[in-house]
Amino acid sequence: MYKWRKAKDRIFFAVILILSIIAITPIIHLIVVTLANGLSVILRAGPSFFTSIPPTPTSKEVGGIAPSLVGSLMLTALALPITIVIALFSSIMVNEFPRNPLSIAVDVVAKSLASIPTIAVSMVVYLLIVVPMRTFSTLAGAVALTIVSLPYAYTYFSTYLRSVPEIYREAAYSIAMSRWETIIRIFLPIIRRGFLVAVLMTMARILGETAALLFTVGRYRIGVSTSILGPTDALPLLIFDYILTPYRNFQEIAWGAAALLLLAYLIIFIATKLAVREVKL
Repeated sequence: MYKWRKAKDRIFFAVILILSIIAITPIIHLIVVTLANGLSVILRAGPSFFTSIPPTPTSKEVGGIAPSLVGSLMLTALALPITIVIALFSSIMVNEFPRNPLSIAVDVVAKSLASIPTIAVSMVVYLLIVVPMRTFSTLAGAVALTIVSLPYAYTYFSTYLRSVPEIYREAAYSIAMSRWETIIRIFLPIIRRGFLVAVLMTMARILGETAALLFTVGRYRIGVSTSILGPTDALPLLIFDYILTPYRNFQEIAWGAAALLLLAYLIIFIATKLAVREVKL
């Protein structure tokens, strides 16, 4: 009986191991292929890969991704703080006043935004911002990215705030702390690691979004734009456009940009894992 139980444990472990290998093999393959194709392009182009504009279809130079890189950084710099502020205060309000009608509405809207196709968000922002301004812009892209990433940031903050035991609130009230003092001096310090995780994961979401930018930023690649009210570009859009073309140099640029984006994700992922490694309440 004991031998049969031990054999079942080994069979179960073998099945789990095989299924796990099957699950992670495509991810490992994706990482290896992207880095192998992309890093070779970056190394061949050198620093100019980050400072030059993309090549023409007939160019023999590798070219660069400067317009898309600057555009992605500007879009992230604009969208991330707005998203974090709105998501954090919304989650605090819902956590503190869960039965308030406004809190219920905010919770429903924030969660429902996650199920809306991001390309639909891009079309709405196009009608509301691009058409009245008569130009594509970094601002329109940042608004679209904020709408797309808001439910993810809200979910992270809400989850971490709800995880704080109520005994901390009762202890704070017992020493005459107000509600907002309790949030600022007790709750937020407790979830500081979760706060960092929420910021990093939201940043990753913003960096990798493509569909929300299709009708908003304008794909400006003939120069580096630093205007908030003018058209710009983004790395995911560049990859999406160039990898579908028949031109070899365009595809090389797309592989290089994909490798750069993947490295950014890996750095964010490692930072997130380090941040949650020692969570203590």
